[in-house]
Amino acid sequence: MHFNKLWIYFNIEFTLLFLIIIILSLYLLNNYFKYKDEDIIYMCMLWSIFMLYLSFTVSDLDDCFICIIDNFAINNNIILMIKKFIIICSFFFLILLNNFKNIIKLNVFAYLLIIYTCILSLFIIMLSNNLFVIFLFIELVNLCIYCLIGLNNNSNSGIESAYKYFIQSAFATIIGFFGASFIYFSTGTLLLNEISSLVYFNDINWLTILGIYLIFSSIFFKLGLFPLHSWMPDVYQGALLITVVFISIIPKIVYVFLFLKLFSVFFNIISSYCIIISLISILYGSIVALYQYSFKRLLAYGSMVHIGLIIFSISIFTPQSITAGLFYLLLYIILMFFVFCFMFFLFEENDNGLYYIDNINKLTIFVNSNKVLLWSLIFIFFILAGLPFFIGFISKWYVFINFIGYGKYLVLFVLLSISCLSTIYYVRLIRFFIFIDKKYKTINMHNFDIFEIFGIFKNFDRMFIILFFLLLFLNIIIILLHSIIYLYIFKNVIILYL
Repeated sequence: MHFNKLWIYFNIEFTLLFLIIIILSLYLLNNYFKYKDEDIIYMCMLWSIFMLYLSFTVSDLDDCFICIIDNFAINNNIILMIKKFIIICSFFFLILLNNFKNIIKLNVFAYLLIIYTCILSLFIIMLSNNLFVIFLFIELVNLCIYCLIGLNNNSNSGIESAYKYFIQSAFATIIGFFGASFIYFSTGTLLLNEISSLVYFNDINWLTILGIYLIFSSIFFKLGLFPLHSWMPDVYQGALLITVVFISIIPKIVYVFLFLKLFSVFFNIISSYCIIISLISILYGSIVALYQYSFKRLLAYGSMVHIGLIIFSISIFTPQSITAGLFYLLLYIILMFFVFCFMFFLFEENDNGLYYIDNINKLTIFVNSNKVLLWSLIFIFFILAGLPFFIGFISKWYVFINFIGYGKYLVLFVLLSISCLSTIYYVRLIRFFIFIDKKYKTINMHNFDIFEIFGIFKNFDRMFIILFFLLLFLNIIIILLHSIIYLYIFKNVIILYL
């Protein structure tokens, strides 16, 4: 294949690889030139804009599947759409990183090098048509995330969570490799398009089915679904806040897509298993979240509920249910950025410097010292709870309405019941924030207004305020144009997968 054709299909990956080489070179030369951290972050922001521009120059992906390099890589419109979304997410992540480095000291060069290596691996996972290549780069993503968690080496919980994640993720990847090897022994191929043909003609045996179950169990670990979820609360609590932002957003986008990619091949075999696991995850996460006193652990179990609902919707495997699941994922990612923006306010200064307030009781006292922050967090919790007249309700509405159209009223009743249960832990937080008893206000807090909060942080960038209003604007736009976004996703799902 000519290089110009290869560049058309892989221009984002080549550009991202070139950025990694530049960051590594600057890191090695930093002792001589003493680059500022802000300059490197701004360079990566400009590079993200350039990659986003390149993604819009790819205009000849009209075929359902474009197979290149001997069927080892597959590119299509929905993959390109997810790449654009990840690049936009990485741009906002850089804005958060630029402000977080003023709170806690970070080796920005090493941090960005790990982040972009992880993103490049995620892109290759989406493009790959070979099970071995997919799990090979999944392990590279695991190593990157392990390094990111381990950067919180000043905390015992950070070191402990890094080791827990490394051991459990390695075990989960081994399970996936075992599944891929079983499929290879029974079918003689690791290419998904060839395996899809064998499954379609029912030319498989029990060893292939066992391998399929092992592969999906490995993916459920990456998504943090029951019963392979134990790493997620510990990582959320032990890792740095900026690391939690990355782990909870960008890899999960790709893992949900990988689930859809593999599920479209094996759905006749694995659908019941996926539906059961997702339902148990939704129920388990909703119950356990009620007993959490750590805000990060609460978000971890809340993520378990949301991802479980997305996987459940995709597992029904109708055009509408797949579209509803991807639409839910889009809104969930935007809302999580919104949540983490406010979490950057939840730092308090003591004799040892700034520390993050994670305990919900202390957090309640802190938030009550600022009414603007209080009502902003309440607004977010209303959205995450999925109450009517908020965009969280819109995402759940699209998921639930599909079951009415297909006459699955029992499933709808069960999901509505669990959804009502899952709103309790968000309402519980609101109750703590508003109706806190004054006798518990024993911490000497200053009554900051919204601008004095920024005074806690040295050189806190005004770009954070711009990011806040941008996310608020995006929420308003989604409320007004949600049907257009839904139809755009629906069109790509119809063309490419069904």
